[in-house]
Amino acid sequence: MTAEVPLFRERARDIVAEHLARPATGWAVGMIGAVAEFMRASADEAESDRATCVVTACGALRIEATPETRVVRFTTASGLACIALCLPAALARLSGRTVLTEVGRDGGALRAADRDAFLFDLGIESPFFEFCVRTADPVAVQRLRSRVGSSLFGGGRSVLPEIAELQPQRVVCSRLARIEVYQSIADAGGVTPDGPHTHLLPDLLAARLPFAKDEPIPEGWIPCAHLYLGQLPAHAAHEPAHPAH
Repeated sequence: MTAEVPLFRERARDIVAEHLARPATGWAVGMIGAVAEFMRASADEAESDRATCVVTACGALRIEATPETRVVRFTTASGLACIALCLPAALARLSGRTVLTEVGRDGGALRAADRDAFLFDLGIESPFFEFCVRTADPVAVQRLRSRVGSSLFGGGRSVLPEIAELQPQRVVCSRLARIEVYQSIADAGGVTPDGPHTHLLPDLLAARLPFAKDEPIPEGWIPCAHLYLGQLPAHAAHEPAHPAH
C-alpha cells in the first residue's frame, strides 16, 4: 500500500467539489463495524450543491472540508484508489454517546421533508462517529423511546432486530461528513442493496478501530470520510461481506 504526503486544505475543498459532481466516486463515513456508504449511478436524478451536498431518492451525502482538513491518498490492498479526508483527533470529536439516545428533531436533515423526523443515536461508543436512525412514524418513535438507554454491547435484548423491523432511515456522521440512507435495511443474510446503504456489526465495532490497520493515516489524525475513485465495490470500505443494517 502506498501513501502520499497530506495535501493542503485548499486542495481538500477542490477534491470534495470535484468528486461530488462525479457519480463514479464512492463515499464512506464511519469506522470498523459501523459505516455508511454512498454511491449513485450516472442515471440517478440528483439535487446537488456541487460544493458540499448531493441528494438522490435513495440517500444523501454532505461533505464540508474545514480549514484544518488534510488529504491522504493511498491504494488499498485490493488495488482501489482511495482518498481519506482527515482531521486531527482533537478536532474530529463528536458526542461519543454510549447508549441509545433520543437526539430530537433532525434540523440538519439534508431534505427539508425530514427535518421534523426524530433522530436517535444508537450509541456506538466512538468519539469520532455517530450512527443514528431517523423516523417520523409515531409508532416507531414510541418503540425507539422505549429502548432509550439500551447498549449495543451490553447484555439483554438487542435493539438491532427491532430496528430492522421498524425500517427507519439511517444517518451516519463525522465532523466533516453526513450520509443519509433512505433505502430499506436488507434482511439478515440478504443481498446488500445497490446504492446508499449501511453496515452495523457490534462484534467488529467492539474493537473500537476508527479505520483499518493497513491505512496509512498519520498518527493523531482521523479519516472523517473516504472517497473511492470508481464505484465502491461491495463492502470495500471497512469490512468483509456481511448483512446490511
